[in-house]
Amino acid sequence: MDFASAVSKVIPGTFAPDIAAGSNDVPNISPIPGLTQTPETDASGATSFKATLSKMLSDVNDKLNTSDQLSQDLASGKESDVEKVVTSNEEANLALQFAMSIRTKVLDAYTEISRMTV
Repeated sequence: MDFASAVSKVIPGTFAPDIAAGSNDVPNISPIPGLTQTPETDASGATSFKATLSKMLSDVNDKLNTSDQLSQDLASGKESDVEKVVTSNEEANLALQFAMSIRTKVLDAYTEISRMTV
């Protein structure tokens, strides 16, 4: 069977490659996490820019606090897994670098917008 004849036999709206034809298997479909409407989302379900930045900064802060705590635990002898501490430090470093690059881009965009004439 060639490609053209195979495609011509597909009925629109019924093609699902992981379900065999005539099968009663129903895929397990769940809502995408984080897309339910909350006070930070509008009626269309879109997350606000403020909420997105707040969550990102909260995550960065959590990574920094975890890294700091693990470093203190390593220094005091409570933690013996050096690899875990180094990995945590690198994650925190990368998260902070990413946040700083986002900040730079936001400030550049604000500067561009403020230069525009109305």
